[in-house]
Amino acid sequence: MLAGISSNLLLEPKKRSSLAIELVVFHIDRVSFGIPMTKINRVISNVFIGEDFSLTQDVAILDLHDRLSGIEIADFNAIVIFTGENSQLYGIPIETAPILVSVPCDRIRTLPSDVRTDNPLGIASHIAIVTHEQSQLTIFILGD
Repeated sequence: MLAGISSNLLLEPKKRSSLAIELVVFHIDRVSFGIPMTKINRVISNVFIGEDFSLTQDVAILDLHDRLSGIEIADFNAIVIFTGENSQLYGIPIETAPILVSVPCDRIRTLPSDVRTDNPLGIASHIAIVTHEQSQLTIFILGD
C-alpha cells in the first residue's frame, strides 16, 4: 500500500483532486520510477558510500537497470534507500539525481495485478501521469 493512497483513491473525485503525494522520482533506461517521500530513508551520493559502510549495511540493493536492460549499472551517482515490506531497507543505484514531484492523488491509478505479475519488473504497484516541466511524465510507483 502507498501510505494511505489506496483509501484516498476511493474518495469522491472532488475530494481526491485536492490531495497530493510527494514522490522522489528517478529515471532508469528512459523509464521514470517514483517512491513516496514517506518511504524514503535517504539518498546517498556515491561519494559518501565508501566513507560510512553503515549507510548501506542491511540494505538490499535492487539493480533496476539490470532488470530493465539485462546489463548491470556501470556508473551510478547515488543510491535511493527506501523502506519496503517488513521494514526491509532497499537501495536502488541511479545515474542522475532524483527529483521531487508533487502528484495529485486523482492522477494515480492502481496497476492491474496481471500487469504487476507478468511484468519483468513486477514491482510497480501504481502509475501516475503528470505534467512536469512542460512535458508529460509517466511514473511507475514502486510498491511494497
